[in-house]
Amino acid sequence: MNPSDRSGLIYILTSVTGFALIPIWVKSMQAAGMGSLDILVWRYLLAMALFWGLIRLRRMPVTGNLPRKGLFGMGALLGIGALMGVYGLERLPAGTLVVLFYTYPAMVAVLAALMGERLTGRGWAALALTTVGVVLTVPDFGAGLGSESMTGVLLTLGNAFIVAIYFIVNGRLLRGQRDFARASAWGITGSFAMLAVLALVLRNVQPPPNADISLRLLLLASISTVMPIFFLNMGIQRIGPARAAISGTVEPILTLIFAALFLGEGMLPVQLIGGGLILASVVLLQIPSRRKSIPS
Repeated sequence: MNPSDRSGLIYILTSVTGFALIPIWVKSMQAAGMGSLDILVWRYLLAMALFWGLIRLRRMPVTGNLPRKGLFGMGALLGIGALMGVYGLERLPAGTLVVLFYTYPAMVAVLAALMGERLTGRGWAALALTTVGVVLTVPDFGAGLGSESMTGVLLTLGNAFIVAIYFIVNGRLLRGQRDFARASAWGITGSFAMLAVLALVLRNVQPPPNADISLRLLLLASISTVMPIFFLNMGIQRIGPARAAISGTVEPILTLIFAALFLGEGMLPVQLIGGGLILASVVLLQIPSRRKSIPS
């Protein structure tokens, strides 16, 4: 594995570790009575303030000419996707949502192939392994599928498609760029702007009810938003959108581990097998290919 691939994989794994904690924070806040839109608006407001505050505090110099409008627009689209995901979770069991959402690596691979960025045969094999692995980590997947849950299915697949587009477009927008902090900040600003508009229209966003929830929102914004988005953008640049998306499927394993540690939820043997297949797919992606593929 060359240094760029190694660092890219580390960035992606660091990113998904932060994302995997999202259900832990969100579940506790929902139990305390916070609504879905409330959580998202405060999450992105705090994340935006943290990003721009760190940039100003560290006096980071401007490097290159960032496509600010494109990054802002992609951030706004990602905000819509996040909202679709949260509302999908209200209509589907968490296990069903996880499997449907993790169709996005396949969407990334197909979109990349249609745009001329070929995934190697080993990459497609890794995609097949990770798809089976995700299904096995959620053995109750079929329990949430029914005619009454079709809205949740469509919302979740829509969120997955938006995330797939984010991987592809951001891979191009940030190609050759070095100012990942400002790039991430512009994206987060776009997400908050979209959610703020929805909040103004609906007029039902409430402040955090107590100091404990405020702390959880701060952790959600910093550990599970600022950090993972920054490292995700860096990882996509080093290993490409398709490989980054497949490598990111270790997130369900981490979520299961965190749920066992913090929520007391158990793990079944079949889930361990699924986790092993996902890890095998990530290892398979790191084996150097003898054929030179078009970089993504």
